Amino acid sequence: MRATIALGIAALIALLGVSPVYFGGVMADAYYDGLEQWVPEWAFQVRSERYRRGWFSSSAHVELSLAPSLCDAPPCPVLKMETQLFHGPIPFGATEALGGQSRLLGGVIQSTLDPAPLFRAGRIEPGLPPVKAFTKIYLTGNSSTRVEMPTSGQTLRADSEQFSLASEGLLGVIDQKGGDALTTHFEMPRLEATGQEGRQALLRGISVDFSGRHEDALLLGDWSAALDRIRFLYPEQDARYALDALRAGASTRLRDGLLSGDLRLTLDRLATPQQTVGASRGSIRFDRFDAATLVRVRNALRPVLRGEAPSAESKLAIAGLLMQYAPAFLHPGPEITFNDLRLVSDRGVAVADGKLEVSPGAVDGRLTLATLLRRLSGEADILVDEPLAKHWMQISGRPDLAPAQMAGLIEDNILQRTPDDQIAVHLEYKQGQLWINGIENEQWAALMVLLDMGTLEIDS
Repeated sequence: MRATIALGIAALIALLGVSPVYFGGVMADAYYDGLEQWVPEWAFQVRSERYRRGWFSSSAHVELSLAPSLCDAPPCPVLKMETQLFHGPIPFGATEALGGQSRLLGGVIQSTLDPAPLFRAGRIEPGLPPVKAFTKIYLTGNSSTRVEMPTSGQTLRADSEQFSLASEGLLGVIDQKGGDALTTHFEMPRLEATGQEGRQALLRGISVDFSGRHEDALLLGDWSAALDRIRFLYPEQDARYALDALRAGASTRLRDGLLSGDLRLTLDRLATPQQTVGASRGSIRFDRFDAATLVRVRNALRPVLRGEAPSAESKLAIAGLLMQYAPAFLHPGPEITFNDLRLVSDRGVAVADGKLEVSPGAVDGRLTLATLLRRLSGEADILVDEPLAKHWMQISGRPDLAPAQMAGLIEDNILQRTPDDQIAVHLEYKQGQLWINGIENEQWAALMVLLDMGTLEIDS
C-alpha cells in the first residue's frame, strides 16, 4: 500500500513538476514553427523577437514591420505581438483558450496582436480591438488554432478627413494533424468605411479555405477563395466601382518531384466607369513543374517578395540565379493549358483556348534565348466580338488611329473577320516558327535569325 502511494506521489510530482520542462521545449518548437509558417513574408518582416523560458509557462515578444511594398513612406508601421505559452500536461492559466474546461494537453499558446499602428496617419476612437490567436497542442502532436477579432465600430480622423469604420470581425481556424495534414478556414463577413461627401468602401463575404498537406516546403491540396461584394463610391469624381461574386479555386499535386495542378476563376460582375464585365470564367492547368527548382527560385526571390527595392547588383544576381535554375526547370518539359477563358462585357465577348509546352530533355551547353524559344511549342485560338476588339485597340493606343490599324491587321491576315462580325486569331508556334492564321510570320522569323547569330543572348 505504501509503495503504491509513494509511486502515485512520484507520478504526480513528475506530472506537475518535471514534465512541464519537457513540454516547454515542445511549445518553443511549436511557436517558432508557427512564426515561420504563418507570418507572410510579402506582408511583414520580423524586426525583433524575445523568448523568455519558464518552468510552467513561457513568454514571447515579436515586432513585425510592414513590408516596404505595403508601406507608403518610411518608417514602416511596426506591430507588436505578445505571446504567452502555458506548458502541459495541465496548462494552468490558459482559461481563455480552454473555455473553462481542463484537459491534458501538450500546452496552449495565446497571442495578441495590436493592429492600431497600421492607421498611423490618423487617430482612431475608440481603439481597434486586438487580434487574438489560441493554439492547443495535443499530446498526440496535433494542434488546433483559432484566430479571432470581434465586431467593432470606430471613427478615424486624419487631417481634415473623417471616416466611420465598421467591421463584423475576423475568424480563422487552423487544424494540423500528423505533422503534415492541414485544414484552414478564414473569413471576414464585412468591412465598411464611410467618409465625407458620400464616399464609401465596402468589402463583404471574404473567405479562404485550404485542405491538404505541407510537403517539401509546398502546400499541396485544394484551395478555395470567395469575395461576395466590393463597392467603391467617389461622388466628387462621379466614379463607381463594383465587383460581385468572385470565386477562385486551385488544386495542387506532387508526384515524383513534379508539381501539377489546376487554377479556376469565375466572376459574376465587375463594373468600372469605363466598362462593365459580366459573367466570366477561366481555368488553367499546369503540369510537370519541377518542385525543388520552384522552391529554390522562391527562396532566391525572397527579397523581392518582401518588397525590398533591389539594387542593380542584386538584380543581376537574381537574374543569374534564375538562369542557373532554368535548365533544371525546363528538363521535365513543363506545360500550361488554358481552357475556355471567357470574358463577357457590355461591348461583347472574348474567348480563348490554348496550350504552351517545353520539349523535355537536358539543356546542352549554355542556355540562350534562342535555345529556349526553339524548345517551346504551342497553339491558341482567340475569338473576340468586333466592338470589344475595337475598344481594346482604342484604349491601347491612339483612338483616332484604331479603325485604320484594325483594317490593316485584317488586310495582313493577322486578324480575321468572321461572318458573325467577330475577330478571330489562330496562333501556332513550334521550334522557333510562328504561324498566324496559317501564315508564317516574317518578322518573327527575322528575329530568330538575329538570335541564332548571337545578337541577343541570355547566358546561364
